[in-house]
Amino acid sequence: MTQTRRNRGFTLIELMIVVAIIGILAAIAIPNFIRFQARARQSEVNTNLKSLFTGLRTQQKKPPESIRATGFAPERGNRYTYKIGDCGATEDRTNIDAEQHNDDTCIGADVFKFGTGFPDGGKFETIQLSSATWNAKGTANGLSVDPGIEGDNASWDFLAYAAGDVDNTIENDASDSWSIASADGNLQSVCPAVTEPEAVAAGEPFNISNDVNCGAP
Repeated sequence: MTQTRRNRGFTLIELMIVVAIIGILAAIAIPNFIRFQARARQSEVNTNLKSLFTGLRTQQKKPPESIRATGFAPERGNRYTYKIGDCGATEDRTNIDAEQHNDDTCIGADVFKFGTGFPDGGKFETIQLSSATWNAKGTANGLSVDPGIEGDNASWDFLAYAAGDVDNTIENDASDSWSIASADGNLQSVCPAVTEPEAVAAGEPFNISNDVNCGAP
């Protein structure tokens, strides 16, 4: 007499264990993927801020406070606003043809590329340094935490900012904000908050507020 073997399926408990394991793996993997994606997008701001720094430092005399005075022009598709003044005049990248003005102190993020989700024509609200202690030259030239070109033709320094969105959560979210300066300084970030300022060399991009780790300020 031959014994027939019945096909045995999964029990409910086994299925629940598998679902729980998948949920745990997803909970670990998704935040890591978001952080990886954000770091890849942050490479844009590091490259462009260094380009702005190089263009300004090659000037023999103090340039006018125009963000394109040194030929700085990030490629279209930029996720960040670049700022060397109060953004009273901003290069508008809302349409297929960018709208430039002679006195632009900012370049807006590319709304044409990324859609209307970007705020105010791509002018992200910049989170400025909470405090900064500059070296002797920067202090003498009047550097503060505000963006701008300070000093005179004989001696001058600058501080520039960039702000954007890298985690795709613009609503009720702090911008990913960075600074770069021509002076060495002890700089205080905003988020993640630290108790001691960080020593930052001239020409080194500094992350003031990390978009992935920080919510609305």
